[in-house]
Amino acid sequence: MKAGYITIVGRPNVGKSTLMNALTGSLVAIVTPKPQTTRHRILGIVSGDDYQFVFVDTPGIFKPRNELDRAMEKQIELSLNDADLLYYMIDIEQRDIEERILDMVNAPRFLLINKIDRIDRKELLPWIDEYSKKYNFDEIIPISALKGTNLDDLVETTKRYLPDTEPLFPPDYLSDRPERFFVAELIREKIFLFYGEEIPYSTTVEVEEMKDSYIRANIYVEKESQKGIIIGKKGEKLKKVATAARKSIEAFLGRKVYLEVWVKVRKNWRRNPSDVRRFGYYG
Repeated sequence: MKAGYITIVGRPNVGKSTLMNALTGSLVAIVTPKPQTTRHRILGIVSGDDYQFVFVDTPGIFKPRNELDRAMEKQIELSLNDADLLYYMIDIEQRDIEERILDMVNAPRFLLINKIDRIDRKELLPWIDEYSKKYNFDEIIPISALKGTNLDDLVETTKRYLPDTEPLFPPDYLSDRPERFFVAELIREKIFLFYGEEIPYSTTVEVEEMKDSYIRANIYVEKESQKGIIIGKKGEKLKKVATAARKSIEAFLGRKVYLEVWVKVRKNWRRNPSDVRRFGYYG
């Protein structure tokens, strides 16, 4: 059997999580238009008769500014160390490649050029030629994660590069994360969709209780002023977030739930190592 860890890296918003969801055929990673939505190292597992792909979605590559950022960078490093194959993703707008990332991987490396549905093929060919001469990639594959373009070719090519080994997970596993994790992520996704500027980046979500059809979750912010923004006038904003999150959670779990959401202040939690660890960002 062909099996292995396939680490997906690239700058924020190049489409890593969209690709992960497309390849796994399920919502494993939340996706929003805002950069740096992904904070965790998330596994998406696809099992076939003769293969098992363990895709590893990672936070976008960027310069750390606080303890949360450093934890996210650590997740990237761990994922690179474990990789049996690297997908380095760029898109038509973010074309830069960080060679330090390539140097950290002792495994075959694919360059995936995403969002090719937005450009003419004539523009693409010189671009591929340039990267093939400048960098030592084993494969350069143009794709559209959103449209599904060339994903079948990507899967077949991936099989050839993975080692022959026993399955890494039971065949019915879709991820290594528990349901609580995905519930928290779906709530956080709605925060990214409903609020602007710095608010989504200052929040984290913790599921305090999850029993049968009842879920109680806390949204943590860094300042009292942010708490007011999250709640909104007469609680209307929070109600919209909770309603949208509940619908997504019900679709994910396949059952009706009662979702209770509270907003709490954890002052400057992104700068505090113990808080960052408590919220699970160090894995």
